[in-house]
Amino acid sequence: MISSFQSLFLIPLAIQFTLLAGIGVLYRKRGYHNLSAPKARIFRCSQCRHIYIDNRRVPLSKCTKCNTLNEMIRR
Repeated sequence: MISSFQSLFLIPLAIQFTLLAGIGVLYRKRGYHNLSAPKARIFRCSQCRHIYIDNRRVPLSKCTKCNTLNEMIRR
């Protein structure tokens, strides 16, 4: 009788843990944890003072509001 109570508790728990571990392996394999992604660069427009982000590695970026070329903000 006691072994049936243990099996009723442990077997579903083991199945859920196995599924969770499998999902974790698939998550890591697909690359969602990519920490080497390029960092966004912050720009401030010299004309309209708008602050915006650009992910491209360019020395000058166009403002999203007034299309003026601007340099990256030094941190």
